[in-house]
Amino acid sequence: MKSAESPGVLVAFWRLAMVSVLWNVYLRFTGRRVTLRHVRQAFIPGVFFGVNLATFFVGATNNSVANAALIGSLSPFLIVPLGAKLFTEYHDPRALVFALLAFGGAAVVLMNAPSSGDASVRGNVFGVLAMFLWVGYVVSTRHFRRDMDVATFMSTISPIAAVAVVPLAIANGDVFGMSGTGWTYTLLLTFVIGVAAHGLLVFAQRTIQIGTIGIAQVAQPALAVVWSFLLLGETVRPWQIAGIAIVMSGLVAFLALNEHGSRARRAADPSEAVIATSETSGPVVLPADSPEPPVRRPRSLGFLKRSASPSERRFGRGR
Repeated sequence: MKSAESPGVLVAFWRLAMVSVLWNVYLRFTGRRVTLRHVRQAFIPGVFFGVNLATFFVGATNNSVANAALIGSLSPFLIVPLGAKLFTEYHDPRALVFALLAFGGAAVVLMNAPSSGDASVRGNVFGVLAMFLWVGYVVSTRHFRRDMDVATFMSTISPIAAVAVVPLAIANGDVFGMSGTGWTYTLLLTFVIGVAAHGLLVFAQRTIQIGTIGIAQVAQPALAVVWSFLLLGETVRPWQIAGIAIVMSGLVAFLALNEHGSRARRAADPSEAVIATSETSGPVVLPADSPEPPVRRPRSLGFLKRSASPSERRFGRGR
């Protein structure tokens, strides 16, 4: 993205447009298509996704790779508490100590950026805004996705996201005005990130807990700094390296505490394991010849639980 030599909004728009075509061609090739119900279901996540991508790209082109990656890595500190509040996911209060530690490390990195480098206040502001939009995308996806499989979901949100970015692309001017390098990097981002990475991320939510995914993703800031140093020649100060280490340590400890506590709860209560697996993994889709598909009760918000009736308390609820 830093080497694209093109406006971030245009790269975001054309990447979303290309991804939309690829996912929908694949969906049609498998004999399926996006319906109006899918569009209504994925509209809010799609808008979040598109505006987030455009905002992040604008911030990344006005910021250092280290700052952009670190600001984005703070999203689990909002996603985990919201998951606990809205979807009754496990959240260990002790982890807040490590959250504060990681936020402190991020402050060290931001305040020690080289004055002659790519870091800027504008880039940091867009980075923070992109982080909040990403949180909105993750939470709304969890709430609205329901029974949509990976291909259908990506085929639906990608065009919605592209349309959401159209006004920003027009406001930028010269929608087709990207350099040859910009088109090359847009194609690269389309296949590597738009199809492979996002598709795998959505797929992983079915079989891997969100906490585990978060732990795997905390390696991104460190890798981003290394690649920015090797490929872009960006300067990294010693205090920034120390701040990165603090952020990484705090993130790992924060997510590991929540993951450990969640596993302990499922080991102590088998019924909790069923709930945790279905809710963190997303909708379960079995083959057509599966004899007994799982029965799941739809619900809008996790904290709105009804009390068990006397007969249910006597005989137990069926699953």
